[in-house]
Amino acid sequence: MSHGASALAAFHRLGDRSRLSAQPGAALRPALYGAYGDTGRLRGDYPLLIGTRPGEGEWIGSLSASMNALAHRTTRPGPADEPIRRQLLALEQAIRQRTQAGQSGTLGALAASAAQTLAGDSANDEWLQNLERLRQALGGSDAELLGCNAESAAQVMRRAWREAEHLKSQRLNRRIQRLAQRLTDLLRSDAAHSSKAREAPALERALGGADRGAFDFRAMARILRSAPTGAPLPARRRQRIRSAIETLHNQRFSDGDSASGRVYDFEFDNCSAALEAFRRRLPEMRDLVRAIGIAELELDNRYDESRHDAFFREYDQDRLGPADLEPLPSYLLRLRNPDPDERARLLALLESGLQFKIIVQVTDVLGDISTIEEQLSFGRWAQHLARMALGLDQVFVLQASDAALYRLRDTVLRGFTTPQSALFSIYSGPDYLASAAAVESRAFPCFAYDPAAGDGQAQRYSLQGNPQVERDWPRHPLVYEGPGHTGERAETAFTLADFMAADPRFEACFAALPGDEVAAETGNEWVPVADYLALDRTARLRALPYVLVIDAEDCLLRAVVDDKVIEAAERCQNAWRSLQELGGIGNSHAAAALAKARPAGPQTVVAATPLAAAQPSTAAPAQPAAQSAAQAVPEPAAEEGDTAPASGEPWIETIRCTTCNECTQINNRMFAYNADQRAYIADPDAGTYRELVQAAETCQVAIIHPGQPRNPDEPGLAELLKRAEPFL
Repeated sequence: MSHGASALAAFHRLGDRSRLSAQPGAALRPALYGAYGDTGRLRGDYPLLIGTRPGEGEWIGSLSASMNALAHRTTRPGPADEPIRRQLLALEQAIRQRTQAGQSGTLGALAASAAQTLAGDSANDEWLQNLERLRQALGGSDAELLGCNAESAAQVMRRAWREAEHLKSQRLNRRIQRLAQRLTDLLRSDAAHSSKAREAPALERALGGADRGAFDFRAMARILRSAPTGAPLPARRRQRIRSAIETLHNQRFSDGDSASGRVYDFEFDNCSAALEAFRRRLPEMRDLVRAIGIAELELDNRYDESRHDAFFREYDQDRLGPADLEPLPSYLLRLRNPDPDERARLLALLESGLQFKIIVQVTDVLGDISTIEEQLSFGRWAQHLARMALGLDQVFVLQASDAALYRLRDTVLRGFTTPQSALFSIYSGPDYLASAAAVESRAFPCFAYDPAAGDGQAQRYSLQGNPQVERDWPRHPLVYEGPGHTGERAETAFTLADFMAADPRFEACFAALPGDEVAAETGNEWVPVADYLALDRTARLRALPYVLVIDAEDCLLRAVVDDKVIEAAERCQNAWRSLQELGGIGNSHAAAALAKARPAGPQTVVAATPLAAAQPSTAAPAQPAAQSAAQAVPEPAAEEGDTAPASGEPWIETIRCTTCNECTQINNRMFAYNADQRAYIADPDAGTYRELVQAAETCQVAIIHPGQPRNPDEPGLAELLKRAEPFL
């Protein structure tokens, strides 16, 4: 049944569903979700491995990366050991299923449980022997396994904070202990040269041991009385040193028995409690900083009473500066969906410049339809909080979803080690797929700002963690079954509208039609949402924006979106373009300066906007049939071999490829499939060395070899080369 162009136009522009025969369905999903039907079988970053002891080994790891490294250590390249690698993948899958089911524990314990289950399903002796060997290789690991759930972001961030604080505490402890010991030695040396130390009882106590009876301590004392003595320390100086030692020993900011309450707690769940604790401890902070200063002056013999007595007497807590507080512990503040008052307080804390590390966990980036003019609430505080913190300039800022935390682990740890205050705005979706899709759709893009990274914006600001950063919307190939059971391929963008289509709250904003009803519609041009946003107002009057979705039976449909979705997508697109400009992409100032510098006359204009906006795609199928949607795979390329190249070039053991799509999802221009649907490196210059290493780490059968970096100036090469070692 045809709805009629006017009915669809009325729905799109007015939200009027009265003339539509189709009802909204809660089972609709974005078409690109077709590749992720069983997320429990996906081989990604999760489960994560969290180190239990700060300062010992890697603080965070990935089960997939660990299994890849184990495969590299225990097997040889080539087909001979392929059965062992597949057994290792089976063991990994069994562990992953346990964590997804909610089980927790160490890698060693879960590996033992998984191996026992797998062994019970097989009577093959070789399989059992290999499985036991792999289990033993993992048995010594006490790293905790962590699945992607509502608590994973908080656990990862707290573990990173503990790692950073452990290093800081060690430095402070060594400094305090060294100063206290040297001051104590100074007093002992002074006592050893005093006249009292030369009396017989003192000499006898000093000698001790079994030889004490062989000495005449009275005679020794008479002899030493005639020897010259040095001037003793003045009484005021001795008292000053003793006071400093006492303060150093009694401080409660590091190194003590926390069970006895000696060491302060630095973790809080609301701003007021954290700030009140900080203020209450200010006198003790002042005393510790003052004691350290006095100790260092005394040990260098530079303490001048005429100058320093007055300085330290007047040194109150208001004179504590960033340099004084930097060695002391930072305060961890964890907030979940804070209300407006709490958000105002946390921004005030950040503005103060104090060492507060604030984690804000966001569980909804879309919001509901608001009651004010029925506008989508997209663009409220969840998206704006981190961007507001950017305006404070000297605050470290990271925005990311929990799905991206492992790949941004170096940035996370840097935020906790920086002397500045820091804000971590983290989105935790209902599952891993939703968290990853929030980044993919630009609803909650990743970005980081590190004021300590350099003087310029280019050094301080990063868009790492986002796919296809040069575009408005990421674009991916979609494979589906067309009429006559033929395989069809099309490129489709993943926009905010696609992300919203997966949320049941917005089902009334979409009107889905199967292919035969789409073909019957006339009067309006069907345009994908990504391309519709690039049209001017006049062209939009003749267009119906849609997204490709699948229903519960994986049938491919077109879903027309109403105007509220378009408004939200436009705001999302504009916000993303602002972030791009900060990252040096599509800079409008540079484009204007370039246009001004061009000579008069006809010129070839190169747009400064991302490719997706400058070149709207019309690659989506004209009449997608109601057929089963298959997973997204790139266009096949020419047959490629898998011979290892010379001179450190990246390469893939193509013949062993399992067509899992993981490398092409990282960068489908760098990685492609040949005619046999096996992966090869199509263009090593189409991406970064970091993407090559990430692909090697996530490859199911460890067949990707990153080679050597092609860009010697790429950030973080030292760390990337270390990660690449198992795959070279």
